[in-house]
Amino acid sequence: MTDTKTLTNAPMLAIRHASKTFGLGTPNAHVALKDLSLTLMPGDFVTVLGSNGAGKSTLFNAICGNFYLDHGTIELGGKDITYDKPHKRALSIGRLFQDPMKGTAPNLTIEENLALSYSKQTRTSFSFALRKEDREMFRERLSVFGMDLENRMKVKIGLLSGGQRQVVTLLMSTLVPPKILLLDEHTAALDPSTAENVMDITKQIVRQNHITTMMITHNMHQALVTGNRTIMLDEGSIILDFPEEKRGGMTVEDLVDLFSKRKKEEFANDKMLLS
Repeated sequence: MTDTKTLTNAPMLAIRHASKTFGLGTPNAHVALKDLSLTLMPGDFVTVLGSNGAGKSTLFNAICGNFYLDHGTIELGGKDITYDKPHKRALSIGRLFQDPMKGTAPNLTIEENLALSYSKQTRTSFSFALRKEDREMFRERLSVFGMDLENRMKVKIGLLSGGQRQVVTLLMSTLVPPKILLLDEHTAALDPSTAENVMDITKQIVRQNHITTMMITHNMHQALVTGNRTIMLDEGSIILDFPEEKRGGMTVEDLVDLFSKRKKEEFANDKMLLS
């Protein structure tokens, strides 16, 4: 008999000792991930901070299977996906990029893009064919965003504004709720007002569907008030990890101060090892 409690308490994502070096054995070798371990429980919404080159997008690429790890394992929904191909992982992973055009076919209409995404999840082959019930479902799902997209379903994606494209892409990624949703600075290219609207819609979709989510952002304030956990990467490792109870009342200044102290500690330890 299956233990329901055990399943409920099982991680949705479990990364163990992930390491990746690009250009290994060459003068240009770059350590992108360094013995990184991370566990997300179902429904966790983790914001990810770090400077350029810290390993944020590399971490997402590892989860999506864009390369294989040198060492370590990745489990998603209790299944080892360490060596699964990207197209196989894509059935369980939703991802949005900073560029609203990524992940969509700009010369296809809104409803065609939605149909392709939906058929990928629910049928054995891709299809442009729209059943009446699918079209009605798309209209209903679009209408809640208050952007009049439900009345523009025959408009090509490439003719939409950046915010509209990103909302459609978000819906495409969550029509069938994925096991994990990866948001790679998905509001960074939008103007402040549109970015706030897209962020509100994102939170709404994640909350309603209880989707386990990771979001990369350079906005430290946003990272501290979004989701239930914040991690900070540096040189391919997680150097700070704040659950919700530790983030309460934390300011951006507190976060910067903690980062500075951690870097000083690492420098001191490295100096001792060299000595």
